[in-house]
Amino acid sequence: MRKWLILLFALPAATASSAPAWTWVDANGTVHFSDRPVPGARQVELTSAQGFGMAVARPQGPRPDAPGQTPAAYESIEIVSPSDQETLWNTGGTLNVLVQFRPALQPGHRFDVAIDGQRRNVNTTNPRTTLANVFRGAHTLQIVVIDGAGTEVMRSQARSFFVQQTSVQNPNNPRNSANPPG
Repeated sequence: MRKWLILLFALPAATASSAPAWTWVDANGTVHFSDRPVPGARQVELTSAQGFGMAVARPQGPRPDAPGQTPAAYESIEIVSPSDQETLWNTGGTLNVLVQFRPALQPGHRFDVAIDGQRRNVNTTNPRTTLANVFRGAHTLQIVVIDGAGTEVMRSQARSFFVQQTSVQNPNNPRNSANPPG
């Protein structure tokens, strides 16, 4: 009897993992995924169970926005620096960013950086980039991969970091001329 119960509970899980999925790109260039088809959607093959990572379903066939090209799927986009929840001191408004792509950034692709939800037009392929005008406070950082046509391909997960600046009013600040070190 116990074997039948186990089989009964395992059957819906096996059926759910083989359910079809659909993808489409809307008029704004946003990629959508669903378990129900809509006009213009393509069926995708899900190769594994759903997880909570940066894995991307790989659509089958050509992209609707680039005839004859298949989309490049990135397993992950990792912001190596700054690390999550890192506090940076006295940066002078300059932020050094280090990014790692798996697999490597595809030919024709480049990336922008979004600080606090606002995209900066970095437009680079260099995994090391420097941003100006990132001042004191709490910030979020995302990497936005774009293709040759300027269409967003993928975004990294948001990373939080903090910039602290020593105050000129701080009596321990060596630059404070009112209180010379003594």
